[in-house]
Amino acid sequence: MSESPGTVAPQTTWEHCLSAADELTREQAPPDTRQHKRVVVLLAAVLAACAEGAGQVGAQIADLPMNGPVGVLDRLETATRWSVHACPAVPGLGAEQLEELLADCEVFRTVRDVAEGIVRQHLAAAPPGTVPTVRECATAAAAARGLQHAALALGIEQED
Repeated sequence: MSESPGTVAPQTTWEHCLSAADELTREQAPPDTRQHKRVVVLLAAVLAACAEGAGQVGAQIADLPMNGPVGVLDRLETATRWSVHACPAVPGLGAEQLEELLADCEVFRTVRDVAEGIVRQHLAAAPPGTVPTVRECATAAAAARGLQHAALALGIEQED
């Protein structure tokens, strides 16, 4: 995933998962900052579980499939709570949000539903018949943001 100027490059697999989850959620992020952080951390926990299952570490998480039997959507649908419980989050990098998610079943369900919706939107944008990776979805999302910013700068109205 790309970094903005002044940001520190991810070092651990968990940091790569957080970075990728942030990139994937940025376009459809909940307007509430606290809720957005929860969605990022939950999705990062799912990415971490997928990475562990696939034996991928560090930047390799970008090669995880977004769909299929070992993909992100499948993990969200079948093992989200397990992913959150097994998550390697540390204080200051998601541990607090994970505690909030595990403490309140309604918050957990809401955040999981938002994360699942975001993943489904990425999958819907992929070419038919393909299984996009985390990298491909994050790259497409970043490109779309760039086009939106350019349209705004040029004063071009966008259709809904």
